[in-house]
Amino acid sequence: MRLVIIKPGQKQRLLSGGFKYLEHITDAYIESWGDSLEEAFSYAAAATINVMFEIKNVRGTSKTDLQVEGEDYLELLFNWLEKMLLLISIDNQVISSFEIKISKLDTKYRLTGWGMAESIDMSKHNYRTEIKGITYHEMEVLQEDGQYKVRFILDL
Repeated sequence: MRLVIIKPGQKQRLLSGGFKYLEHITDAYIESWGDSLEEAFSYAAAATINVMFEIKNVRGTSKTDLQVEGEDYLELLFNWLEKMLLLISIDNQVISSFEIKISKLDTKYRLTGWGMAESIDMSKHNYRTEIKGITYHEMEVLQEDGQYKVRFILDL
């Protein structure tokens, strides 16, 4: 899967990031990466959604505004992934693409942006499994070799 970020007045570009599922006995252990922290967070959200649904079948028909805050990058990641789960469980929406910006406020970090969402259709989106929650266990936000990486575990 490739995410495409398009900004006003800018040509389309393919991103170099992605995600993969790491070995774990009972839960989903995920690593996502990108050239920017925003790209790594976008792929983290895509990987989370892909655990529950076949994300390649999500087209996104309406723009949904997104905003979360955190005291540090770990809390920001946790709150971001939790936002994805809340959109699914409360709003019955699934998101397929994201345009986000992470900024530092005085004492917090803020993620703002939007995603393309559509109503969940269990047959179209191929429901897979329930995610009970996000955990802080093994959660990491790293910058290595010019790339940003995030790792986290989803309790299934």
